[in-house]
Parts: sequence; C-alpha cells; structure tokens
Amino acid sequence: MDLDVRESGAICTIKLKGRLVSGEPVAEFESAYRSALDRGHIFLVLDLEDLPYIDSSGMGSIVNSLRTSTKLGGSAKLVKPSSFVEKTFRMCGLLEVFSVYQTEADAVAACGG
Repeated sequence: MDLDVRESGAICTIKLKGRLVSGEPVAEFESAYRSALDRGHIFLVLDLEDLPYIDSSGMGSIVNSLRTSTKLGGSAKLVKPSSFVEKTFRMCGLLEVFSVYQTEADAVAACGG
C-alpha cells in the first residue's frame, strides 16, 4: 500500500495505491487519516482510483474515517473509486453513505475549499 498524503487548510487528501487489506495496509491508512484529523484536517478526500482491491477490513477503515471525521465536524469524500471498489461498496449498501466525486477538485470544492 502506497499513500500520497497532502494537507491544506482543513482538508487532507489521501491517494491510496495498491490493495487496502487487513494488516499493515489498513494500519498505514488508519494512522495517516487519524494523524491528519489530530492536526485539524477534518475534511478527508480519499482518492480511490488506484485502489484495485479492498477487503472487509479496508472497507471498515474507510467507513471509520467517515465516522471519525464527521464527529469532528468534517466529512470524508470518495474520489473516482475503481470499478471493484465501487461495486463492493454498492453491494454492501455503503456507497450511498458517501459523497462520490469524479475529480479531486470537485471533492475539495464540496468541502468548502
């Protein structure tokens, strides 16, 4: 799992590359978003275009990122989920829980940034 993390104002953009699965990949993602939230970046923009596979632990951590950021007054937005990720979220009834955008710029604008 490779993470590209950029922080600006109240927004943290995390581009996930690779497989978000139980173990080290999920731990890395959770550490990244929690540390961003701790530093006041309460809006998470999660770019999932280069995420070819996600398991239930990965889905749980993305849902937790939304729950945690919302508690702090922010939100988590998804950008361009890969076909597999989108189908998986839809199949589990979770896609409608998130705001999904085709571009990072649209997601950032929706955060008020």
